[in-house]
Amino acid sequence: MPELPEVETIRKDLSRYLPGHAVVRLDVRDRRLLSLPEEERWRRTVCGQIWRAITRKGKYLVARLANDWELIFHLRMTGQLVLRTPSGIKRAGIIDKPLTRTYRMILEFEHGVGLAFYDQRRFGEVFLKGPLEGWPGKTVLGPDPLNGLSREHFIEMVKEKTTRIKPLLMDQHFLAGVGNIYAQEALFKAAIRPTRPGYRISKIEAGSLFQALRETLLSAIEHRGSTSRNYRDAFGQSGSAQGLHAVYLRGGKPCLKCQTPLRATKVGGRGTVYCPHCQH
Repeated sequence: MPELPEVETIRKDLSRYLPGHAVVRLDVRDRRLLSLPEEERWRRTVCGQIWRAITRKGKYLVARLANDWELIFHLRMTGQLVLRTPSGIKRAGIIDKPLTRTYRMILEFEHGVGLAFYDQRRFGEVFLKGPLEGWPGKTVLGPDPLNGLSREHFIEMVKEKTTRIKPLLMDQHFLAGVGNIYAQEALFKAAIRPTRPGYRISKIEAGSLFQALRETLLSAIEHRGSTSRNYRDAFGQSGSAQGLHAVYLRGGKPCLKCQTPLRATKVGGRGTVYCPHCQH
């Protein structure tokens, strides 16, 4: 599933081409993608509207329209948002290949750029949110580790929890945007074992984890996200942050710090790799 760095990479890509341009056509191939089934209502609300801005909320992308409605994209496991142009029309960086059979929706803009939502597993969602409506997701999202969360607040949040630290980092109500990849990587960087409960982590360790988490996320954004399976950026290209992974999917391999074989287990039902020597 795309996590914060992948979604932020896509946000930056889309921000180069779409704000300031109006939607002229909406084609929905799979209505299960839509939070509201009335496709015509979507067209009345979206078509003709200029995209003012594209922001990110955790793992969600939010496009704000000129009428103050919002399109909210959640990629989930295999969703991809890819810019495209009609065949034969060239724009720097944008592909012009035909749509594949896994596309579920496409938005076309007045300047000739399209945005296709691909989703092989079909778990992704697109919400239409009115200006007076609340957040449509099933989970009330916690603070974003890169936007407005202080070290002191993070330490307090961790210290008051009895939950094991890795599932806690992945809880979107606790912290928005972090998933299995970057929770493992940040915990390794901070030398904290994934199974330790929050309240047993010292304030100094929690502060180190806050710094490690931010550094891990920012580095992954710089490398345009991690492509271990389905993730692609808005140009249909793979990221390279997987080359930085110290523990994710490296169970049994030597620790990059101490050469001890990394241990693979499950924590909170999710595959987890850690170093039994470096992480305490």
